[in-house]
Amino acid sequence: MPRYRAPLDEIRFVLHEVLGAEKALAETGAFPGLDRALIDQVLEEAGRLAGEVVQPINQGIDAEGCRLENGGVTTPAALRRAYRAWVDGGWNGLTAEADDGGQGLPEVVAFAVNEMVTSASMGFADYVGLFAMVYRMVKRHGTPEQQERYLRGLADGRFGGTMMMTEPHCGTDVGLIKTKAMPAADGTWRLSGTKIFISGGDHDLTENIVHLVLARAEGDPAGSRGLSLFVVPKLLPDGTRNALAAVSLEHKMGYAASATCQMALDGASGWLLGEQKRGLMVLFDMMNAARLIVGSQGLATASAAYQIAAPYAAERLQGRSPRGAARPEAPADPILCHPDVRRMLLGTRAFVEAARLTYLWLGLEVDLAARHPDEARRREAAEWLALLTATVKAVLSDLGFAATNDCLQVLGGHGYIRANGVEQLLRDGRIAMIQEGANGMLALDLIRRQIPRDEGRAWKHLLNTMAKSAATVGEPELTNAMHLALRRLQAASDWLQAQIATDPAEAGAAGVDFQRLFGLTLLAWQWLRLVEASAKAKEAGRVDAAFHAEKLASAKFWFARVLPLAEGHWAAMQAGAAPIMDPPAEHFAVE
Repeated sequence: MPRYRAPLDEIRFVLHEVLGAEKALAETGAFPGLDRALIDQVLEEAGRLAGEVVQPINQGIDAEGCRLENGGVTTPAALRRAYRAWVDGGWNGLTAEADDGGQGLPEVVAFAVNEMVTSASMGFADYVGLFAMVYRMVKRHGTPEQQERYLRGLADGRFGGTMMMTEPHCGTDVGLIKTKAMPAADGTWRLSGTKIFISGGDHDLTENIVHLVLARAEGDPAGSRGLSLFVVPKLLPDGTRNALAAVSLEHKMGYAASATCQMALDGASGWLLGEQKRGLMVLFDMMNAARLIVGSQGLATASAAYQIAAPYAAERLQGRSPRGAARPEAPADPILCHPDVRRMLLGTRAFVEAARLTYLWLGLEVDLAARHPDEARRREAAEWLALLTATVKAVLSDLGFAATNDCLQVLGGHGYIRANGVEQLLRDGRIAMIQEGANGMLALDLIRRQIPRDEGRAWKHLLNTMAKSAATVGEPELTNAMHLALRRLQAASDWLQAQIATDPAEAGAAGVDFQRLFGLTLLAWQWLRLVEASAKAKEAGRVDAAFHAEKLASAKFWFARVLPLAEGHWAAMQAGAAPIMDPPAEHFAVE
């Protein structure tokens, strides 16, 4: 049975040494009494919960799955016990306001907790992450009556929550949504339609579920601009059952413990959340937070897989080291001696550490965008999030899946069977490339909207920031490679913007290659930040020489063996749209 140990030293290093989270959060004035000791205490308890309560149930709840019986979903008993431990510990309201019964802690702390819990069990984490996001939506956009009715229940874990957007005929193109909302005489709305792929659409973890439903009010225009968002609870305020139900459970490739439902609304009572015809704008607030959480699934599954693969490689005997017997007294050497095994493990570790910094950095920016007293700093944080959220989701989920797959390969046949746990991590993590926007669609968003926004102000700021980092790191090998990578990234961006001005198909043809080129460069920048922070901490005596040496070795691996892959993406981009768009439709026919 696999085990999980929370990487607390690495998380603390990122928060305290790289990001300076304690000082940055203190500047907001929003978290009185919060200091490094409290942050570390929360992280330690979350790590214990993840490793001792959540991870031990992960394989069992995946094997058992959920059942739809008599119009309701039954979750595995072990999942219910773990959720009770989560609620009893106050984790459900970690970032909820104290007035609502929450802990009032920063989002960046919750981001760190989420990584650990997701590494322990994606199926479990899927529920609690959704509940927290629905709390945030009602807090930001709900009426006083809605807040009074739902916030405390969401904060203390008595209520769950979902986001109902996708329908059988439409996913990304939400303008095609058919679910209708009819006004009722009492000021409420009656919603009718079918929603699919609804995570936590029904379950027995909570006494009520607060559904956020995207629908079109009667008479409102077609397309995405005519959509509104509604609060549609499972149980109405008088305790009676609302007219909605789970009609089927999806049988998925992975995270079977998460109840993914098809939901039918048959005149269900709902209340408008936010303004009419502004539903998609309101929902984007939740989707952006959800995208960062989904991106973290790539980080979390790769981190958990590495914890299985690295010890296995150190113990599994097979063949001899190409540089001579490492253990002459044994019949064979550990597979860790073989270059390809080392390549896969080094790549996974280098990805995980750079991805963690990226994810927690943006988590801190979420706090600063909402809380910092200086308007310019709030605007900068908001611009970082607008520019990077979708790309970080895509890059972390793509590379995280690849890293998890490498860890399975390290174990060979023992990775492919269920006993060691990596195959479940791979199955579970695959959804992240689809969920909250397919990664190819997010590439189009980056190219068409985010880079050109405000005449490219945020994009130019990012390139300048990365260049400044390269200039301050005392490692010429890394600095020179970073400057080359930035010139390539700028050239690719300029070329692509020029191409799509004459042929919009170029965006779709080059989008994913550009997204990956950008992602590899972005993570290289994170390695510069990690190395610089590690060097400073070593000089101050806060980390030892071995710690810094490990950081430098991982950075050098990334720059030498991973970042060069960006050149291939740049070459593919320059091949243009013709090799993709010229074959006729008949080319794809199946005989």
